[in-house]
Amino acid sequence: MAYVNERMSKEDWKECERIVAARRRYGGGANRHWAIDRERKIWFKAYQIWTSREDGSEMFTEWDFYWKGIYVPAETMPVERTLSDEGESYGLLRLSKIEIPKNALQHKSEILKELKAALEASFMGLGIYAYGSSDLKSCKVDLEYEGALV
Repeated sequence: MAYVNERMSKEDWKECERIVAARRRYGGGANRHWAIDRERKIWFKAYQIWTSREDGSEMFTEWDFYWKGIYVPAETMPVERTLSDEGESYGLLRLSKIEIPKNALQHKSEILKELKAALEASFMGLGIYAYGSSDLKSCKVDLEYEGALV
């Protein structure tokens, strides 16, 4: 099965918040849509989008990423985002933080590969809104990783 971008049901929202709320710095998030692959038990959604400068020039996104029963929070900063004439979005993101639990470190490369796939499937977090805000046909993401695994 592939990722599906959808609004979360009330039950899914409660389960998601139960899984992630204790690990977050600032409590619950307001985002009620996600990219999910139910068959493989992987889901992904933006939790918070922050700007660290008053002029908004430095922005980062915190993600809730649930990979096969393991919660893996991540944080990215945009480096570049372009839209081709063919309607393909291309983004270069800097992965500034990812928290892979020690018991999952042997799956690090698979987790990073799946995080990239989830970012692409969700059109870099736009999810259900990607289709209404533009006519995006596909999304390609390259991740730069600078930082330490926590």
